[in-house]
Amino acid sequence: MASHLRTLCAVLAASTLAGCALNGTLQPDRALFSLDGNYQRFAYPFSIEETFDRAEAVFRKGGYKLDVVDRATGQMSGTRGQTGNETRSDKGLKFYAMVLPGEGGNSVLSIKVVQIISRGIPGVTGSKTEVIVADPQMYQYLFRRIETGEQDALPPAG
Repeated sequence: MASHLRTLCAVLAASTLAGCALNGTLQPDRALFSLDGNYQRFAYPFSIEETFDRAEAVFRKGGYKLDVVDRATGQMSGTRGQTGNETRSDKGLKFYAMVLPGEGGNSVLSIKVVQIISRGIPGVTGSKTEVIVADPQMYQYLFRRIETGEQDALPPAG
């Protein structure tokens, strides 16, 4: 009886570890990109391709790990862990963005930023709370960086 119990425990442990070891591709939930009232919007005098490239560059420079970069649909998302000077933090950030055609060949960028707060022991009693960041000044700063951010990477004229 004891050997059956040990075998059962070993099989359960092995199957749990095997499940963690799989390296399959996770498909994002496209419903997250459904535009709602939580997205902040800004119109740019650029094409959708240029706006997409500028937004991608700003988020990469900002330390975000991009998990969706889909130029065909205009969707982009990413996460950023530690912020500030903390070596260990329970806070992270995630963003969702969509670049859509605007009037006259221009584009409209819609962004939603979410703060992720972790609690408890990860994997044991851990939980995550997501809070949508609604600070208009932060979004205006972000939109401005996207508008002028590409200039930082260009060599001086002349």
